[in-house]
This record gives sequence, structure tokens and C-alpha cells, in this order.
Amino acid sequence: MVEMHDEISREDIKYIISNPWSISIKEWQLDDPSTHDTTKQTIDQRLEVAKTDGFAKIWKNEEQLPIAILGFYNVGYNVYETFFIASTHMDTNGRKVTLDLRKLLQEKEATDYRNCRCRLYSQSDHPKQIEWFKFIGFDYFPKYNRGDVHYFEYVSKYK
Repeated sequence: MVEMHDEISREDIKYIISNPWSISIKEWQLDDPSTHDTTKQTIDQRLEVAKTDGFAKIWKNEEQLPIAILGFYNVGYNVYETFFIASTHMDTNGRKVTLDLRKLLQEKEATDYRNCRCRLYSQSDHPKQIEWFKFIGFDYFPKYNRGDVHYFEYVSKYK
């Protein structure tokens, strides 16, 4: 059974970085082990900001192994950024995590983050990337792309 949790440990982050999902490898440049420490520091910093103004969640499988981490953190007035990093367990648990992620964003949008927008940049070259982000609630804005990095934005429907 896949469950979502609030507590994210350093060991959870290390596990995901050491056992990355194929899509997270490109997103986070994890094919080079020399980047792992920098990635861990980046995630730690973003999670720290999320504690002040934002939120973070982790999904774990029945063995309590990390599947994925979502961070949502403030970068300006009613403007947020998000990140998502996943382990190889995303291959077998991706559907459940995706459905939970969509529901979570809809709930947060309707309650705590009215009149906000959340942006993200993605380096994934997965052929279904745009469809997946659209399913969870993000719109694609190609005019804001940075080279091969795609720009997506989630805009609250609630004012």
C-alpha cells in the first residue's frame, strides 16, 4: 500500500538520489555521482523554505521505502515553485502517486493557496511529460521554455 507522509528524512532523500527513477535521472542530472551531494543540498534547502511557506510530502511503499518527494515553496507574493523527485519505485507505484498528487494539489489550491500560482521547469524528455503535468493540473507555456527545459504553471481557480 502506498501512503503519503509529512516527515521527510535525510535518509529518504539519500535513498531516492541513490535509486533514482529514470525520469528523475535526467531532471536532476543524477547520472553523474558527483552531482549527488549538490542535489541533496538543493532538496534540503527547498524543503527548509517549504516549512516556512509551503508544504512537502513523501510517498512510501508498504516496505516504507521512499517512492517520491514533492516540495512546494514560496518564491514571491502568491508565487510558488515546486519540485518532484522519485525513486525506481515510481515505476510500480506511479499511478497511485499521480492520483494522490493531483488530489493534493486540488485540495491545497482550494484551501491554503487560493489566488496563487505555482511554476516549475522540467528537463524531462519523456514523450508523455506534457500530458502528465496537464493531468495533475499544470498548463504548459512553451514561450517561457529555456532551451530544452519546459515551463509549466499551476494557477489557482479560487480567488
